[in-house]
Amino acid sequence: MGKGREISMSNDAREIYKHEEITRSNTLISAKYKSTLTENKIMVLALKRAKRDEFGRPTITFTTSEIKKVMGRDDGSFYTQLKSVAKAMTGRTMFIEDKEQHSFKFINIIHTAEFENGKFTVNFTPEMNNYLDDLKSNFTTMNMGILVDFTSNYAYRIYELLKTQAYRVDKDNTPLQIDYNLSELKLAIGCVNTQEERVQKELDRPNPDFDYIVNSVAKEKHFDKWYDFRVNVLDVAKRQINEKSDLEIDYEPIRSGRGGKVVGITFFIKKNVNYNEIEAKTEKENEILLKNGTSVVDAGKQPDDFNERFEEIMDYIDIRVSSKDIKTFLKAADYDVERVKAAYDLSKEQADIKNFVGWMKKAIEERYSEQTIHVMSGSEEKAQKADKVLAEYRKEKETGSLAERTWNRIKKKEEYQDFLRYLDDQGMTEETLESNYEAKECMELYQNWKLGK
Repeated sequence: MGKGREISMSNDAREIYKHEEITRSNTLISAKYKSTLTENKIMVLALKRAKRDEFGRPTITFTTSEIKKVMGRDDGSFYTQLKSVAKAMTGRTMFIEDKEQHSFKFINIIHTAEFENGKFTVNFTPEMNNYLDDLKSNFTTMNMGILVDFTSNYAYRIYELLKTQAYRVDKDNTPLQIDYNLSELKLAIGCVNTQEERVQKELDRPNPDFDYIVNSVAKEKHFDKWYDFRVNVLDVAKRQINEKSDLEIDYEPIRSGRGGKVVGITFFIKKNVNYNEIEAKTEKENEILLKNGTSVVDAGKQPDDFNERFEEIMDYIDIRVSSKDIKTFLKAADYDVERVKAAYDLSKEQADIKNFVGWMKKAIEERYSEQTIHVMSGSEEKAQKADKVLAEYRKEKETGSLAERTWNRIKKKEEYQDFLRYLDDQGMTEETLESNYEAKECMELYQNWKLGK
C-alpha cells in the first residue's frame, strides 16, 4: 500500500507567505471560539496587515486573487463560499479568560465583512485594538506559510496553542509536557459551539465547569466520543503539525476512574529538527508538479476546503452520525455538499430506513433525489427505476449492516492495535483506512494481515 499523501490547495499561499511572520497575542490565541479553517486563515492575514480606518478600527482589504489563494479555490463556487464565510465571521464571539486575574470577557471580532468591486474588506471591532497594539509581552511569533498550509482547522488551532509554549523547549530539545483538560481543549479548538446562549451563560461564571458545559449543556458539538476525537482531531493534528511545521508533537490520554475515562490530554512538544528538510521537500515537489504540467489542485483527491464541507454536512444532519459516515457521504457525492443535503432531505420522507448510512450512500450514488423530481413530474419510467433501485438496496442493506457490526467487533480486539502499527509501517493511518475503505474491504485487509503474520 502506498502512503496516502495530503496535498494542500494552499501550497501557492504557503510559498507566498513562507518568509512572513505574524506576532499574535497569546490571550487571543487561547480564546475559546468556533470557527472554520478558512475563517482562521483569513483572520490571521487580516490581523497581520490590518490598518486603522477613519473610526480607529483595524481594517484590511484583500484583492480577489489574494483571497482565492488563501481559500484555495478558483472556481464558480468561490463567491458563494466567500459569502458564507463573511456571514459566519461577523457573527463570531470569542470567550477570553485570565485565570490569574479571575477575569473574563466575550468580544465580537468582526464588525463588517464585505465584497465589492472585486475586493474583500474586513473591519474589526474596536475591542480588537487591545490585541493588536499590546504585544510587548505575552505574545507568540509564527510563520505565516505554516499557518496557511494546514488543511485541518483542528490542526491549525492545536498548533497555535502549543506554539505559545514552544519557547519553553530547552536547548537539548527534550520534549516539553503540556496538560490540557479534554473539555477545555474542545472548547478552545471549536469542537463545541461557544455561541450557544446556555454555553455562554455557563462560561460567564467565575470558575466555569468545562466538563459540565461540554457534556451536559452544549447541543452543537463534534467528536463527542473519544475514538472519534482521537482519530479525527488528535491524529490528524499530530500528522499535519509534524509534516508541515517547525514543531514535532505527540500525545497521550489522561485517564481517570475505574473505567479509565479520558479526561485530559498530555501533549509532548519539541522543535522539529527536520523542518528545513520539509521546506526543501515541498519546494522540490512543487517544481516537479510544475514541470510535469500538473497543478497542486489536480494532484489531490480531496478539495482543500474539505473540512469546511465536512462541518457543513455535520451541522446539517440533525441525527447522530459518526465522522466516518460524513466522509462516506461526501466521497459518494464527489464532495458535492448539495447532493448530500438533497439525499438527507429525502431520507426524512422515508418510513423504514434500518441502515441509515447504507441508505444515504446508495441514495447519493444513485441520485434518488433527482429521480424523485421526475416522479413528481409524472414520469412513470423514472418512478419504476426509483422503485427498482430502492428494492435492490433493501436486498443489500442487511449484508452491509452485518459487515459494519463485524468490523466494529474486530476493532475491539487487542491485536487490532498490532494491525494499526502494521498499517502505519506501510504508510497508512487509521483515519485513511476508515475514510477510504468500506467495512468489508477493511476486514479483507485485516484478514490478509493475519494470514501474513
